[in-house]
Amino acid sequence: MSDIYIPGVRSRLNSEKIVEDLMKLERVPIQRAEQTIVRYETERAYWQDVAVRTTALRESARQLFSFQNPFNERSINSSDESIITGTATRESSEQLLNFTVKQLAQADRLLSKPVEENFQVESGNYTFTIGKDEITFDFRGGTLKEFSDTLNRRNQGKIQSSLIAVRSGTRSLLIESKIPGEDNRLVFSGASLALGEKIGMVSAVYDDNNTLVDVKPLNAVSSAKDAVLSMEGIEIYRSGNEIDDLIPGVTISLKGVSDRPVTLQVEPNTESIKDSIITMVGNYNRLMAELNILTRNDSTVINELTYLTREEKDAYSERLGAFSGDSTLMQIRNGLLRIVTSPHDTSDEYDLSLLAQIGISTDIRMGGGVDASRLRGYLDIDPKVLDSAIASNLPAIKQLFAYDSTGDLLADSGVAYSIDRLVRPYVETGGLFAQKTSTMSSRIDQEKRRIETLDRQLLAKEADLKKQYSMMEGAYARMEQMSSSFDRFQQQNSPR
Repeated sequence: MSDIYIPGVRSRLNSEKIVEDLMKLERVPIQRAEQTIVRYETERAYWQDVAVRTTALRESARQLFSFQNPFNERSINSSDESIITGTATRESSEQLLNFTVKQLAQADRLLSKPVEENFQVESGNYTFTIGKDEITFDFRGGTLKEFSDTLNRRNQGKIQSSLIAVRSGTRSLLIESKIPGEDNRLVFSGASLALGEKIGMVSAVYDDNNTLVDVKPLNAVSSAKDAVLSMEGIEIYRSGNEIDDLIPGVTISLKGVSDRPVTLQVEPNTESIKDSIITMVGNYNRLMAELNILTRNDSTVINELTYLTREEKDAYSERLGAFSGDSTLMQIRNGLLRIVTSPHDTSDEYDLSLLAQIGISTDIRMGGGVDASRLRGYLDIDPKVLDSAIASNLPAIKQLFAYDSTGDLLADSGVAYSIDRLVRPYVETGGLFAQKTSTMSSRIDQEKRRIETLDRQLLAKEADLKKQYSMMEGAYARMEQMSSSFDRFQQQNSPR
């Protein structure tokens, strides 16, 4: 049994250490494969980041010429927002309108006389009518607060009640309609009418035949009435203060009454246009920074990005020059730079054909010197020049980003259109970036399978080495045993 390898027993030949050292050498291919996986995973992450940046640029570029482009958005400017405001959809047209708000629409708000806090409301079926809407519910009887709470639970968003302490020790019930307009009077009937009369909120009017002909409020906080306004001298009546059926694509909101005209101007939403342009430029610069960092080994391309935090600079330093000289990234970079610096067709091409003419440029000269960062292709915006251009030449700016030269209602040139056309093959489903990341994923999977195979082979190798050295240990033990036996034999048979 001496030739059996027993783990944990001290080896005469230190075979465990020998096997361990041999296995370290055998594991070198696995360690290299693991390092290769880390490198592939890092490169895949870099490609994914580039894809995200490029997609963001494409989407912001498409926003400038898609169906939902900001050049067709409208905003409304009011000369007095305390009187009237408005919102406009893309279907509205640019126009200037004058309004005089003579009366705001109101709803009925009725207040009872003060009653004792312990006033009890009788059980019954209570019904309130507002225009064509009816609110009805059964009340089992209880305090005025319990009645108010029950009414609020059943109000269907059309009626509301509350208790007001007009005098100490008493409560007044306020019932108000939530629907304004002259045709939407708040009407009491059945048990509601009886309660209204009892607490001094309304008074029933009967004819000579004791037939109910009217219910009059006794203490109206406000009475149902229509909004009345004049538009360009035409008197308009509406039941509410939000009016969306007067001007196509425009909703006006009445806020107050005025005896003088208030002007509403429907105009292009220049803030939305400006924000969309700035967003595209921002995405362009972020992608350009990514491309510069990945394709250059010069740390200057990181240090010149002054907006980066220390953590961001450290993260970018790890990927500096990772794809140095990569033709794919260089093609995108050069293509983008060519688009933003080249002239584009517009109907006003002599006065407006370059981004620089609206304050967006890569001008490398700063204060008489040369700013090296501008050589990287980044864009700068002069807000004053951009604001002035938007205010004075908006149609041509729209064409600068996307121009329909054939009249088929589809853009075929322009900055935003050209950017979309350039990057589309890279970011679309199955595009070049997807192929790059897919290739990296395939290589990672291949290396993982290789590691699994090597692991199995190493386990077998290690077991075989342990077996061989166990046999050597056993043989060595037998040799020692035989040597000891021989020595004893010689001692026993040596002459004395």
